[in-house]
Amino acid sequence: MKSRRLLIVEDEIILAMNLRTRLTDMGYSVVSIASTGTAAITAAEQHQPDLILMDIRLYGGMDGIAAALEIRRHHDIPVIFMSAYGNEETQQRAAATEPAGFLSKLTDDLDLRAAIETALAGHQVK
Repeated sequence: MKSRRLLIVEDEIILAMNLRTRLTDMGYSVVSIASTGTAAITAAEQHQPDLILMDIRLYGGMDGIAAALEIRRHHDIPVIFMSAYGNEETQQRAAATEPAGFLSKLTDDLDLRAAIETALAGHQVK
C-alpha cells in the first residue's frame, strides 16, 4: 500500500512533533510541518499532500480557515481541521471550506486514523 502523504499545520511545535510521531507510527508520511497560514499555503503548493491536518488558530495574520480557503482555490486537497476551539461561529466559518472533517486536538489514535481514512476514501487521491 502506498503511504499517504500528510501535511501538518500546527503552530505549537511540541504538538506538531507529537502528531508527526503518531502519524508516522500509523504508517503515514508527513511531508512537512507548517506553523503559519502562509507557510501552509506554500507547503501545500510545494508538496501536494494527499491530506492536510490543519489547526484553526495559527500565529500570524492568517488563521487555518483562511489558509484552507486559499489552498482550496488552487488545489483539490482535503483538509481535516484539528482544534481545541469548537464554538459555533468557528465551526460555521470552517464549514465554508468544505472540510473533510473536524477533530479535537485531543483525539485518540483510533479516531484520528478513522478520520484520515474516511477523508482519503471520500476523495480522489492521485
